[in-house]
Amino acid sequence: MALTEYDEHIFVNNFIVDMGGEKKHIRKVSPITMRVPKVETTTGNHRWKTFRPGRPNYGNITFEGSELKTDNSVESWVKEAYDGKEARKDITVKVRNQKGEDVRVFNLFRCLPVAYSKIDIGSQGGEQTMHWVLEIRVQRIEMA
Repeated sequence: MALTEYDEHIFVNNFIVDMGGEKKHIRKVSPITMRVPKVETTTGNHRWKTFRPGRPNYGNITFEGSELKTDNSVESWVKEAYDGKEARKDITVKVRNQKGEDVRVFNLFRCLPVAYSKIDIGSQGGEQTMHWVLEIRVQRIEMA
């Protein structure tokens, strides 16, 4: 049964992920979290304590996606990082509305993979497809 124009918006990804110049088929992105700790300070000879915002800490972000077995760029990025090479990448996540217009853009800077797993989900159209889950650590986030 063919999809109508009213059904198509259900199956469309609502985000685009650009991993260092390569657009990936991402199915799921975990929430982007940030925590700003409070740092205790004093102003000199006052007895009471004051607080100021500290350096923000970002939580790990998990991406779930799929790619052809011949295109293993995510796996090669993880191998580079595990081998101790400088493998940090900048990642852009564009959130889109139902019409396909960009609503919000998250720029994730100096990302490093911390966990990776993959599953071979069989063949589609003669090519084998891999489903993967990638967890990254982010150094800095900007919203546009």
